[in-house]
Amino acid sequence: MELKNPILDIEMTEENREQIKSLKDLFEELTPEEKFDVVELQNIMLQRVSGRNDRYGIPQGSSKAERNETEIISHMSTRSLDYSQMCINYYVSKISSVLKK
Repeated sequence: MELKNPILDIEMTEENREQIKSLKDLFEELTPEEKFDVVELQNIMLQRVSGRNDRYGIPQGSSKAERNETEIISHMSTRSLDYSQMCINYYVSKISSVLKK
């Protein structure tokens, strides 16, 4: 089963091209286990804001996580935690830019 990174569902524009490309490249460097942890955690986060996804231009979660946040985070490597933080930072900046308008 191929894991789908939800952040890659964001429409690529001139403004976000470098950030999205960087996130895509870094995701490919993760091990399969790290990718699984990252995708599950993102899906949980995206489900939490699911009522506002369209408003902020962020993707829907692609599947229901098999574990809760605590289980996922306690299992994550430093590298997958760092990557997840970069994704969170991207989502927050995207939401912030919408709210400023």
